[in-house]
Amino acid sequence: MSEENVVIYEKKGPIAFFTFNRPEQMNAMSQEVMDALEDAVKDYTADDSLFCGVISGARGNFSAGGDLKQRVKRLHQSYGVFPTYRAMENCPKPFIAAVDGYCLASGFNCAVMFCDFRICTERAKFGVPVARRGLTMRYPNTYTYQISLGNVMYLMLTGKHLNAEEALRMGLVSEVVPHEKLMERATELATMVCEGAPKHIQAYKQYFKRFIESPGSFGQSLVDMIFNPLRTSYDRTEGTEAFLEKRKPKFEGR
Repeated sequence: MSEENVVIYEKKGPIAFFTFNRPEQMNAMSQEVMDALEDAVKDYTADDSLFCGVISGARGNFSAGGDLKQRVKRLHQSYGVFPTYRAMENCPKPFIAAVDGYCLASGFNCAVMFCDFRICTERAKFGVPVARRGLTMRYPNTYTYQISLGNVMYLMLTGKHLNAEEALRMGLVSEVVPHEKLMERATELATMVCEGAPKHIQAYKQYFKRFIESPGSFGQSLVDMIFNPLRTSYDRTEGTEAFLEKRKPKFEGR
């Protein structure tokens, strides 16, 4: 597998598709994967014709985690994860994780910490077995943005793999679908996202991401800062008029 193919990046209309493509290694995240993902995310962020991203893995697995063989060789070196995840975190556009098979460790991080919501197949397996492997995590506290502290501790301390129904019950995923329907459903959901007012979609993402980091009274100031400019926007007027006229809105992102 050549390095340039480890992440397949495709644009289909307003949707960007990112596919981890190291199936023989269960889509383990090597440095080459992280670099390719970073480049693709930056392009997605800059392309004004794209409004939603879908991240998945090739041939039956999302990602089994970091490439441990590579990391052992670089045990005392800096591993370039931060630039990649920083690019995802700074992207104002939404990401949907479409999970099949294993979604573990670094794969779990990508899907849970840096995608806005997740769907999975009935054969998905989620887990963070780092303690069982003597590894450490960056920012594991952010898991509590998605699930309760007790469930985070349950995952971290036991290293247990959650099945799809357990993940749904904990709130890690929003839907469970048959594996053969995964990308079809992910595309449907991404299309629904793209039908929203682009600036409003981005504003809600920005608000909730920042609010959970700074809850309390700061929340109202965030509302004022983020949403006040949208109150007089074209898309707000268009959305209201379209509803009253019983037609589909034609948003322009302004």
